[in-house]
Amino acid sequence: MALNKFVQDLQFTSRNAAKLSKKLGEFIGTPEMFLGMAAERLDGQDQTILLSELSSAIGRSEEYNDPLLRERLINVFSRPEIIQYRQDGVDIRNSAMAIAGNWGDVQQGIDAARAALGLGMLTREQATLFWKERIYRPAREGLMRPQFFKKNVGYYVGAKKGERIPFDYVSYGIMKYRATIEARLSAWGDKAPFWLWLNYGNVGGGQYPTVAPTNFVENAENQINALLQAEMIKLADEFSQAVSSEVQNFLNNPQSYQPGTELSRFNVMGRQFSMGVTPGGELSVRRTS
Repeated sequence: MALNKFVQDLQFTSRNAAKLSKKLGEFIGTPEMFLGMAAERLDGQDQTILLSELSSAIGRSEEYNDPLLRERLINVFSRPEIIQYRQDGVDIRNSAMAIAGNWGDVQQGIDAARAALGLGMLTREQATLFWKERIYRPAREGLMRPQFFKKNVGYYVGAKKGERIPFDYVSYGIMKYRATIEARLSAWGDKAPFWLWLNYGNVGGGQYPTVAPTNFVENAENQINALLQAEMIKLADEFSQAVSSEVQNFLNNPQSYQPGTELSRFNVMGRQFSMGVTPGGELSVRRTS
């Protein structure tokens, strides 16, 4: 009899341990709760990391260090919804496509600026050459006399007879550059789709200037995911510690517990949990608030 009782107790203990382990594994692995709790623990560190990576990328880029472009990028990527948490971790890339803009938005801004500058009738190649030599290089690189264009030798205006005053391509380029940027930003509304150029670069796309990729989004995701994993490990440890003593007591002497009895309540990250014995005599853990 004693041997049979021992075997029954051993089987009961083993069965409860296996079921509780499975239950806790499923419970802890629930993305909408456990991952959310870990994300809360970051306490703004995720946003700080993203903006730091963005600022570093902007600082390394002559093109996007322009005040208007920099301000738009920072404003858009400061929105809390730009950082989303999925079952496999943080997601910035997909939310940025929806919130900051996609490649279709990029082209929309380019077309709007070309129309505003009166370049809509030019071919893509002609418009790119005009942008490069007449606008960007004088405005951003100080090019005094663009090549490849006729009538770039200067003209006469309000001066002594016979005096030739060269055309001020730098001032012209700066004026048109500002007009281009403002037209693009206006077409983009509250978006900043040029984040795609800053992040992925445009080398080999026939555009000017060429911009090397900075991968600021991926860099931010990697750092945030590392912090997230660390917080999830801490949470799992705290959860385990909160229930381990009651689990051990129950498994050591299950016969002393009445079915339907609540064993304990504990708190993890402001969430209340209850552990008790089910009507069937097994352990259960549930969230109460």
